[in-house]
Amino acid sequence: MRILNVGEVAQYLLLNQREAGSAEGITNMKLQKLCYYAQGLALVKLHRPLFSDDIEHWQHGPVVPALWREYKGYGSRLIPIPDRALGEGLLDDETRRLLDQVIINYGPLSAWELRNKSRSEPPWIDTPDGCAITHQKMRSYFQTVVDEMVSHIEHSEDDDRSDSLASRMAEDSRFRELTERGLAELAAGQYYPWVEVRRSLADL
Repeated sequence: MRILNVGEVAQYLLLNQREAGSAEGITNMKLQKLCYYAQGLALVKLHRPLFSDDIEHWQHGPVVPALWREYKGYGSRLIPIPDRALGEGLLDDETRRLLDQVIINYGPLSAWELRNKSRSEPPWIDTPDGCAITHQKMRSYFQTVVDEMVSHIEHSEDDDRSDSLASRMAEDSRFRELTERGLAELAAGQYYPWVEVRRSLADL
């Protein structure tokens, strides 16, 4: 899959912004930050840049200069939703899923919330004013972001499994009896071969 230009990424974000359920539209400032987060996640999840344009340290957070120039005429006003879709086959499924994740996770935040968030993160903090934020800095930071996302999903799945176990214990007296007895025997130092445990569970 070829590396996109930032204008194509911006067009997809503008076309699909309503999917985020955000009350506000997208301004130039907000678009800059959405592209920044998209690039950071792509460096980790896709193992490549999403677009080739540089992202620089500016006063109000990370900015893609080429994109800022394209939409600077709107000032702080909302950018209209494009009247044409992206070309067929321009985005592969993996890239589309990543951009949809950016819309869902960051789209509901306001331009100023995204501005303040991006300015509190290492890639912007550790880059001198007016200089390009390197892929290495972004990849290092966004790896921690992705790790936190994965950890959150795993904890949610563990909670679901715990809820399922609790529900079964509440509904199935035989299962509850076996589980409670097993825990009591384990606490008392009594252990059973795994084969016997599996046979007992299979009988339920």
